[in-house]
Amino acid sequence: MVGVVAGFGGVVACEAPLASYVGVRVLDSSGNAVDASVSVAFSLAVLIPHLGGFGGDFFALISHPDGGVLFLNGSGYSPRGLSLEYIESKGLSSMPLRGPLSIIIPGFTGAIYEMWRRLGSFEWSKLLEPARTLASRGFPVLPSLARAIDIDYKTLEKDPGSKATYLNPKPSAWGPLKMPGLASLIEKLQEDPRAIYRGEPAEAIASYVSERGGVLNVEDLKSYEPEWGEPLKTSYKGWITYETPPNTQGVTTLHILKLLEELPGKLQPQSLERFEKIVEAAIPSYKWRDLNLGDPRSMRVGLKELLSSKVIEDIKKLKGNPNPQGAPGSGADTTFFAIADREGLIVAGIQSLYYPFGSGLTEPRFQVTLNNRASDFTTVRGLPNTLGPLKKPLHTLSATIIEQEDNRIALGASGGHYRPQQHAIFITNIIDYDMPIEEAINAPRAALDPKTLRIAVEPEINIEELLGLKTFKVEKLGVANAVQVKGNVKKAATDRRGYGVPLAAP
Repeated sequence: MVGVVAGFGGVVACEAPLASYVGVRVLDSSGNAVDASVSVAFSLAVLIPHLGGFGGDFFALISHPDGGVLFLNGSGYSPRGLSLEYIESKGLSSMPLRGPLSIIIPGFTGAIYEMWRRLGSFEWSKLLEPARTLASRGFPVLPSLARAIDIDYKTLEKDPGSKATYLNPKPSAWGPLKMPGLASLIEKLQEDPRAIYRGEPAEAIASYVSERGGVLNVEDLKSYEPEWGEPLKTSYKGWITYETPPNTQGVTTLHILKLLEELPGKLQPQSLERFEKIVEAAIPSYKWRDLNLGDPRSMRVGLKELLSSKVIEDIKKLKGNPNPQGAPGSGADTTFFAIADREGLIVAGIQSLYYPFGSGLTEPRFQVTLNNRASDFTTVRGLPNTLGPLKKPLHTLSATIIEQEDNRIALGASGGHYRPQQHAIFITNIIDYDMPIEEAINAPRAALDPKTLRIAVEPEINIEELLGLKTFKVEKLGVANAVQVKGNVKKAATDRRGYGVPLAAP
């Protein structure tokens, strides 16, 4: 459903109505956007656990009303024992898509706590209480979760923890579901925010992963810390555009925009020609991404050079398949939320397990479903994203904020490898076509699948071929959310593709 709301007291846009309600209650109690983000992120981890939560990662862009944007990197590292040699010793030529060897250290909880520790104002344990209550008392299952369970039934059935958590019994859409294990975990996190890294949950997770054949251990968890940094920043037609830096693919959005900005004239928003231009810009941008991006410690290009004229010229020269290894397709899922408070502080937060239900492993005692982020490492030697111990993978998660004078907009969506194109579509919808945020994120989309070189198109778009590349129909290309702060008015919008409801504090 299409949703839009505005108010002076703050707004929340996310994919689960109950989480929006939780966030607005924090804002209405004089909490700031970071406080509300803690409650929303934890509530989403309970309500839509297949999309992102305690076993996954979290990134945020945080925009201050007096200027300046912070970047929080809550992605995990590969375990110490997960090396290229270890994978080869198992007879594997590429990273497994799911299973125990696809798991990295989960950064979600550490990042949320670090964000609150630096910028929050409410008591930590109180901000977690709504999520604990939802998990303990139960909640109506959103159709997206029920559908994901049906689609991934065989994957969940193979793992004892996932089977016990999601299939015993299998919930129906809008039917009740309790998560007592998550409630117990949240209660421990209320007492010790790092319990998942050094307490009983850490020991349970490490033990279960080892039992299932993985290498993640307690020492890996104990050593994890999130990282603060500066976002990438460029201009597009008079607007400042911020994106998340590596190890995320955020710069690919900015590369696409750089190439689009050079084009003359303005095409019709839903025309074949417009999508052709976006795909023409995406093909070399993804190719450059896969050759040059990864853990910044392994990159040959410095962060300050990523948007240089030399890099843009190098991108223009690239041809061919963007993916150097031919990994699986681009289907993945996540959830993005955006929150603005009364003072105009904005949080653009995104959390994910990568694929729905991530690795397919769920630690049964605390019901932590673990990510499959290690699957995006390459086993091709000599690349920044080549697998290595204690290394961050090239990450599909990213978020964007654009601003011009007193007009600031946070945007994001699920979508995996499609995300840079989606962000480019949203941004150009707003800047080039003067769309309000609700129209910008709800307009039909088409995008290149960089792993297969086919074009995914939504039902409203009738294109059979684009630039000689075949198209295929998809039900939806991600679920987006957005907030806007313009003067003292705060506005929030949710995507018709999801079940989110934007809410405003009075």
